[in-house]
Amino acid sequence: MVVCQVKFVCQREISLEQAQTVISELLDELRYNGQILGREFALTLTNQAFVCHLVCPEQDAMDSKYFTPIIEEIVAELKDLGIAGPYIEVTGLESQSDFTDVCQSPKGYILYSTFVQSCSPIRCSEHFMPIPLYKLPEVVRKPLIKWQESQAACDQLQMNELSEIEAVMLEQLSLPNSQLSLKGRELLDQIESITGRPCFQYLYRVGGDSFEQETTRRCPSCDSHWRVNKPLFGLFDFKCDSCKLLSNISWNWQ
Repeated sequence: MVVCQVKFVCQREISLEQAQTVISELLDELRYNGQILGREFALTLTNQAFVCHLVCPEQDAMDSKYFTPIIEEIVAELKDLGIAGPYIEVTGLESQSDFTDVCQSPKGYILYSTFVQSCSPIRCSEHFMPIPLYKLPEVVRKPLIKWQESQAACDQLQMNELSEIEAVMLEQLSLPNSQLSLKGRELLDQIESITGRPCFQYLYRVGGDSFEQETTRRCPSCDSHWRVNKPLFGLFDFKCDSCKLLSNISWNWQ
């Protein structure tokens, strides 16, 4: 990941509210397109220019070649208002994030995220590194961001141990037929249909009665044996190629 400075220059008089509204619309669409990461963007006005510092997946993430038609329309609207930009300057690496996957054509995809992550929820099946959403079919980009927001909310609530809703949140994260899992599977099916690449989904796992019982767990979807000889990426102890599911031995017993 990299940190970028994004600048918009006012070339004629315009109301502050009008300028901020259109720039905020642009930042929202860039986020939904996977070109910028996170949810909060501090926008400052200095010497007739709006400046924002953003985290992006790659050095060329803000290139116009990744723009969707909606983003192009908003950029054109900014120009009509007399606002030039966005001008991009990469200021350095973002050292606390995972590096973006370098595969030109990934062999497969994994849907995986946690409440502390803002990177793409889609990862390469070979290297387990995040793949920028703008390199995925446009139809799934915004829905994946919305899915990630829901997943993060469920994950945060169960981590906070709110007893009245913790069990419900765990079901959403760990059951293949939960509303969250089914929505994730729907998006993965779209990616698979368009790219022809297999797409796996991670099911969170806590609880269980013992380590021995955990090691003999079977696929919750087809009941087949799915334990792998060596954990994939040091994380996944289970993999079902038929159902395209991944999971771990319960965190309670690791």
